[in-house]
Amino acid sequence: MEKKLKSHIAENLRKHRVLRGYTQEYIAEFLGKKDYTAYSRYEQGRSNLKMEDAIKLADLYQVDVQELITVSPTISGASENTTSNGKYLSVLVELDGSPEKLENNIKRLKKINELITKDEF
Repeated sequence: MEKKLKSHIAENLRKHRVLRGYTQEYIAEFLGKKDYTAYSRYEQGRSNLKMEDAIKLADLYQVDVQELITVSPTISGASENTTSNGKYLSVLVELDGSPEKLENNIKRLKKINELITKDEF
């Protein structure tokens, strides 16, 4: 697989995972990997994404497989924009009144904010 394409796929996988608040460990377990490093290599662009795993991830993220492997993903629930003073990201947050859902969303937003701060998003 071409290095540039691998890099785009890796970025898409990481963005989808982080936006949904999943850990690499969770995704690895979901895919049936022995440990998280097998999945981590996908996000590092060091391993080719297997079609079987792409299908499972697309199902988990509720997107088409094509969205995971395209150069410019459109991530459901989020949109990137730029303003005169920089970049910002809009994120859809679902709340049901439960403290657990609120805490999970706060953690997710903090992770996204860290990525923006590090200019990794």
